[in-house]
Amino acid sequence: MHLPPLRQLQYLVELRDTLHFGRAAERLHVTQSTLSTGIKELEGHLGVTLVDRTNKSVTFTEVGEHIADRGRYVLMQAEDLVEEARAFSDPLSLPLKLGAIPTIAPYLISDFIVSLRARFGGIKLNIRENTTASLLNEIVDNKLDLVLLALPYETGQVETRTIYREGFHLACHIDSEFVRGERIDFNALPDESLLLLDDVHCLREHALAGCRLKSQKKIHTFGANSLQMLVQMVNNDLGVTLIPDMAVRAGILHGTSIRTQKLPVSRFYRDIGFAWRKGNSRQEFLNQIIDRLPPQERC
Repeated sequence: MHLPPLRQLQYLVELRDTLHFGRAAERLHVTQSTLSTGIKELEGHLGVTLVDRTNKSVTFTEVGEHIADRGRYVLMQAEDLVEEARAFSDPLSLPLKLGAIPTIAPYLISDFIVSLRARFGGIKLNIRENTTASLLNEIVDNKLDLVLLALPYETGQVETRTIYREGFHLACHIDSEFVRGERIDFNALPDESLLLLDDVHCLREHALAGCRLKSQKKIHTFGANSLQMLVQMVNNDLGVTLIPDMAVRAGILHGTSIRTQKLPVSRFYRDIGFAWRKGNSRQEFLNQIIDRLPPQERC
């Protein structure tokens, strides 16, 4: 059986991701004609049309979509083969590609890196910060080894391991009229007084799970993209919010006029853990990496 070269599968997968011959060629550092010729040769090898070409667009045929998906898997397996061979002799020969979500990265990554370098002196790290959905996609595409994230979250075929459970604090201005007394009833809050992150951040859902709101009108229509933005709004007494333990411990409220109230962890929590792709050839090494996450003190 005459098998097509892996390079031709790379051309096809990159074209599927970009749907543009020029951009796909640029990403792979080849000329557009080289990429186009490679895909035509692949079609010849397989005896099917994979891509319908026009002057303005690139459209994949049904079989083309299927072959691109299978090709992506074949490429990942080939990459694993190379990585596994190198990892046998030296697990530190390849960079550790680590992702972390924005509501964890500023508060844990620095200490985590210190811990890793203390244990693995020669470790090379590539670190990315992004939303959970984007990072999990990068795991599936073999662009990341590990993701530090908050659970529960629907991760599909990705493996996860919880390290510890983290609680939340209610944060409000010291003179706020939104909260009276020590007990907080989120359903008694004025409409649009609960400030939360935008819905691309999983922290929003973790916070809402504990609030058990009967009406979504309590939630402010503004969706922040960082905890720092929420803190600024609360400091101006525009509403209340929920802040995770690690952010409070890191001093995110220093210099503000915000008071906090610890919420019961039985209701208000998120689990801090890791995600990785099933069948990763460096699994034993990844387990050692995961074990280096420093333990956290409870606030």
